[in-house]
Amino acid sequence: MRNVTVFDTLLTLDIEVTFIWSTPWNVIKVLYLVTRYLAFIDSSLNVLFQLMPINAEPTCMILYQLGTWTIMIGMCLAELIFTIRTWAILGKKKWQGICLLLFFVGTWAAGFTVVALESESFTFTLQSALHPFLNVCLVKVGRVYYPLFAWIPFFIYEGVLMILMLVPGYEFLVLNNGHSKLVRVVFRDGIIYYIYLFIMTSANLIITKKLSSDYFTIFLMVERVVHAVLACRVILHTREQAWKENHVHITTISGI
Repeated sequence: MRNVTVFDTLLTLDIEVTFIWSTPWNVIKVLYLVTRYLAFIDSSLNVLFQLMPINAEPTCMILYQLGTWTIMIGMCLAELIFTIRTWAILGKKKWQGICLLLFFVGTWAAGFTVVALESESFTFTLQSALHPFLNVCLVKVGRVYYPLFAWIPFFIYEGVLMILMLVPGYEFLVLNNGHSKLVRVVFRDGIIYYIYLFIMTSANLIITKKLSSDYFTIFLMVERVVHAVLACRVILHTREQAWKENHVHITTISGI
């Protein structure tokens, strides 16, 4: 999955330099950079956990915990970008913002709690890989039902936000025959990306239930990378189209 992150970063690097690095610092810029580049850290930690020779079992737990929590934080920040975008599309009304904030905090509090319980339930053993002196980490014990519960709050959250995007998107694109290309880009990305995320979360929930909780970390890593790629593209596409359509000076679009 690290290759996907690298590939997407290279594909959008020119746009990123123009519409992220060249703009003033603000909340959206910080969210973008942390979401984008934290993915390199957690994917590297995942590789170390899977392949690096380990000499002590506590090292396995440290690597696993670091990798899992950087993934969760990265997904949380990416979801925050989508939530802010949804709030903006709904009109930025105060009561809407409060409801979305409470929904966001509740969902991620539940998700973090389940993942914390799941992580603490694991112990690790060392198994020789290609050489008797080179050991890799293997999960020894874990509560198998926690990974299934971890997907449920994310499934609900993705579903609700997808609906919140579909309703105004249908009204603008179909009923009102929207002409603004910028707004079309905003709704297109929002609707399509949320459908992707909802389908992926649904698939992860079903696969974890039907197969094995051993795949939880793998699916979590895949979902984390997809969240990072789509959230960053949401910001880049919106800023690029705003600049093309309105010919706004680059320093004035940092809030988009």
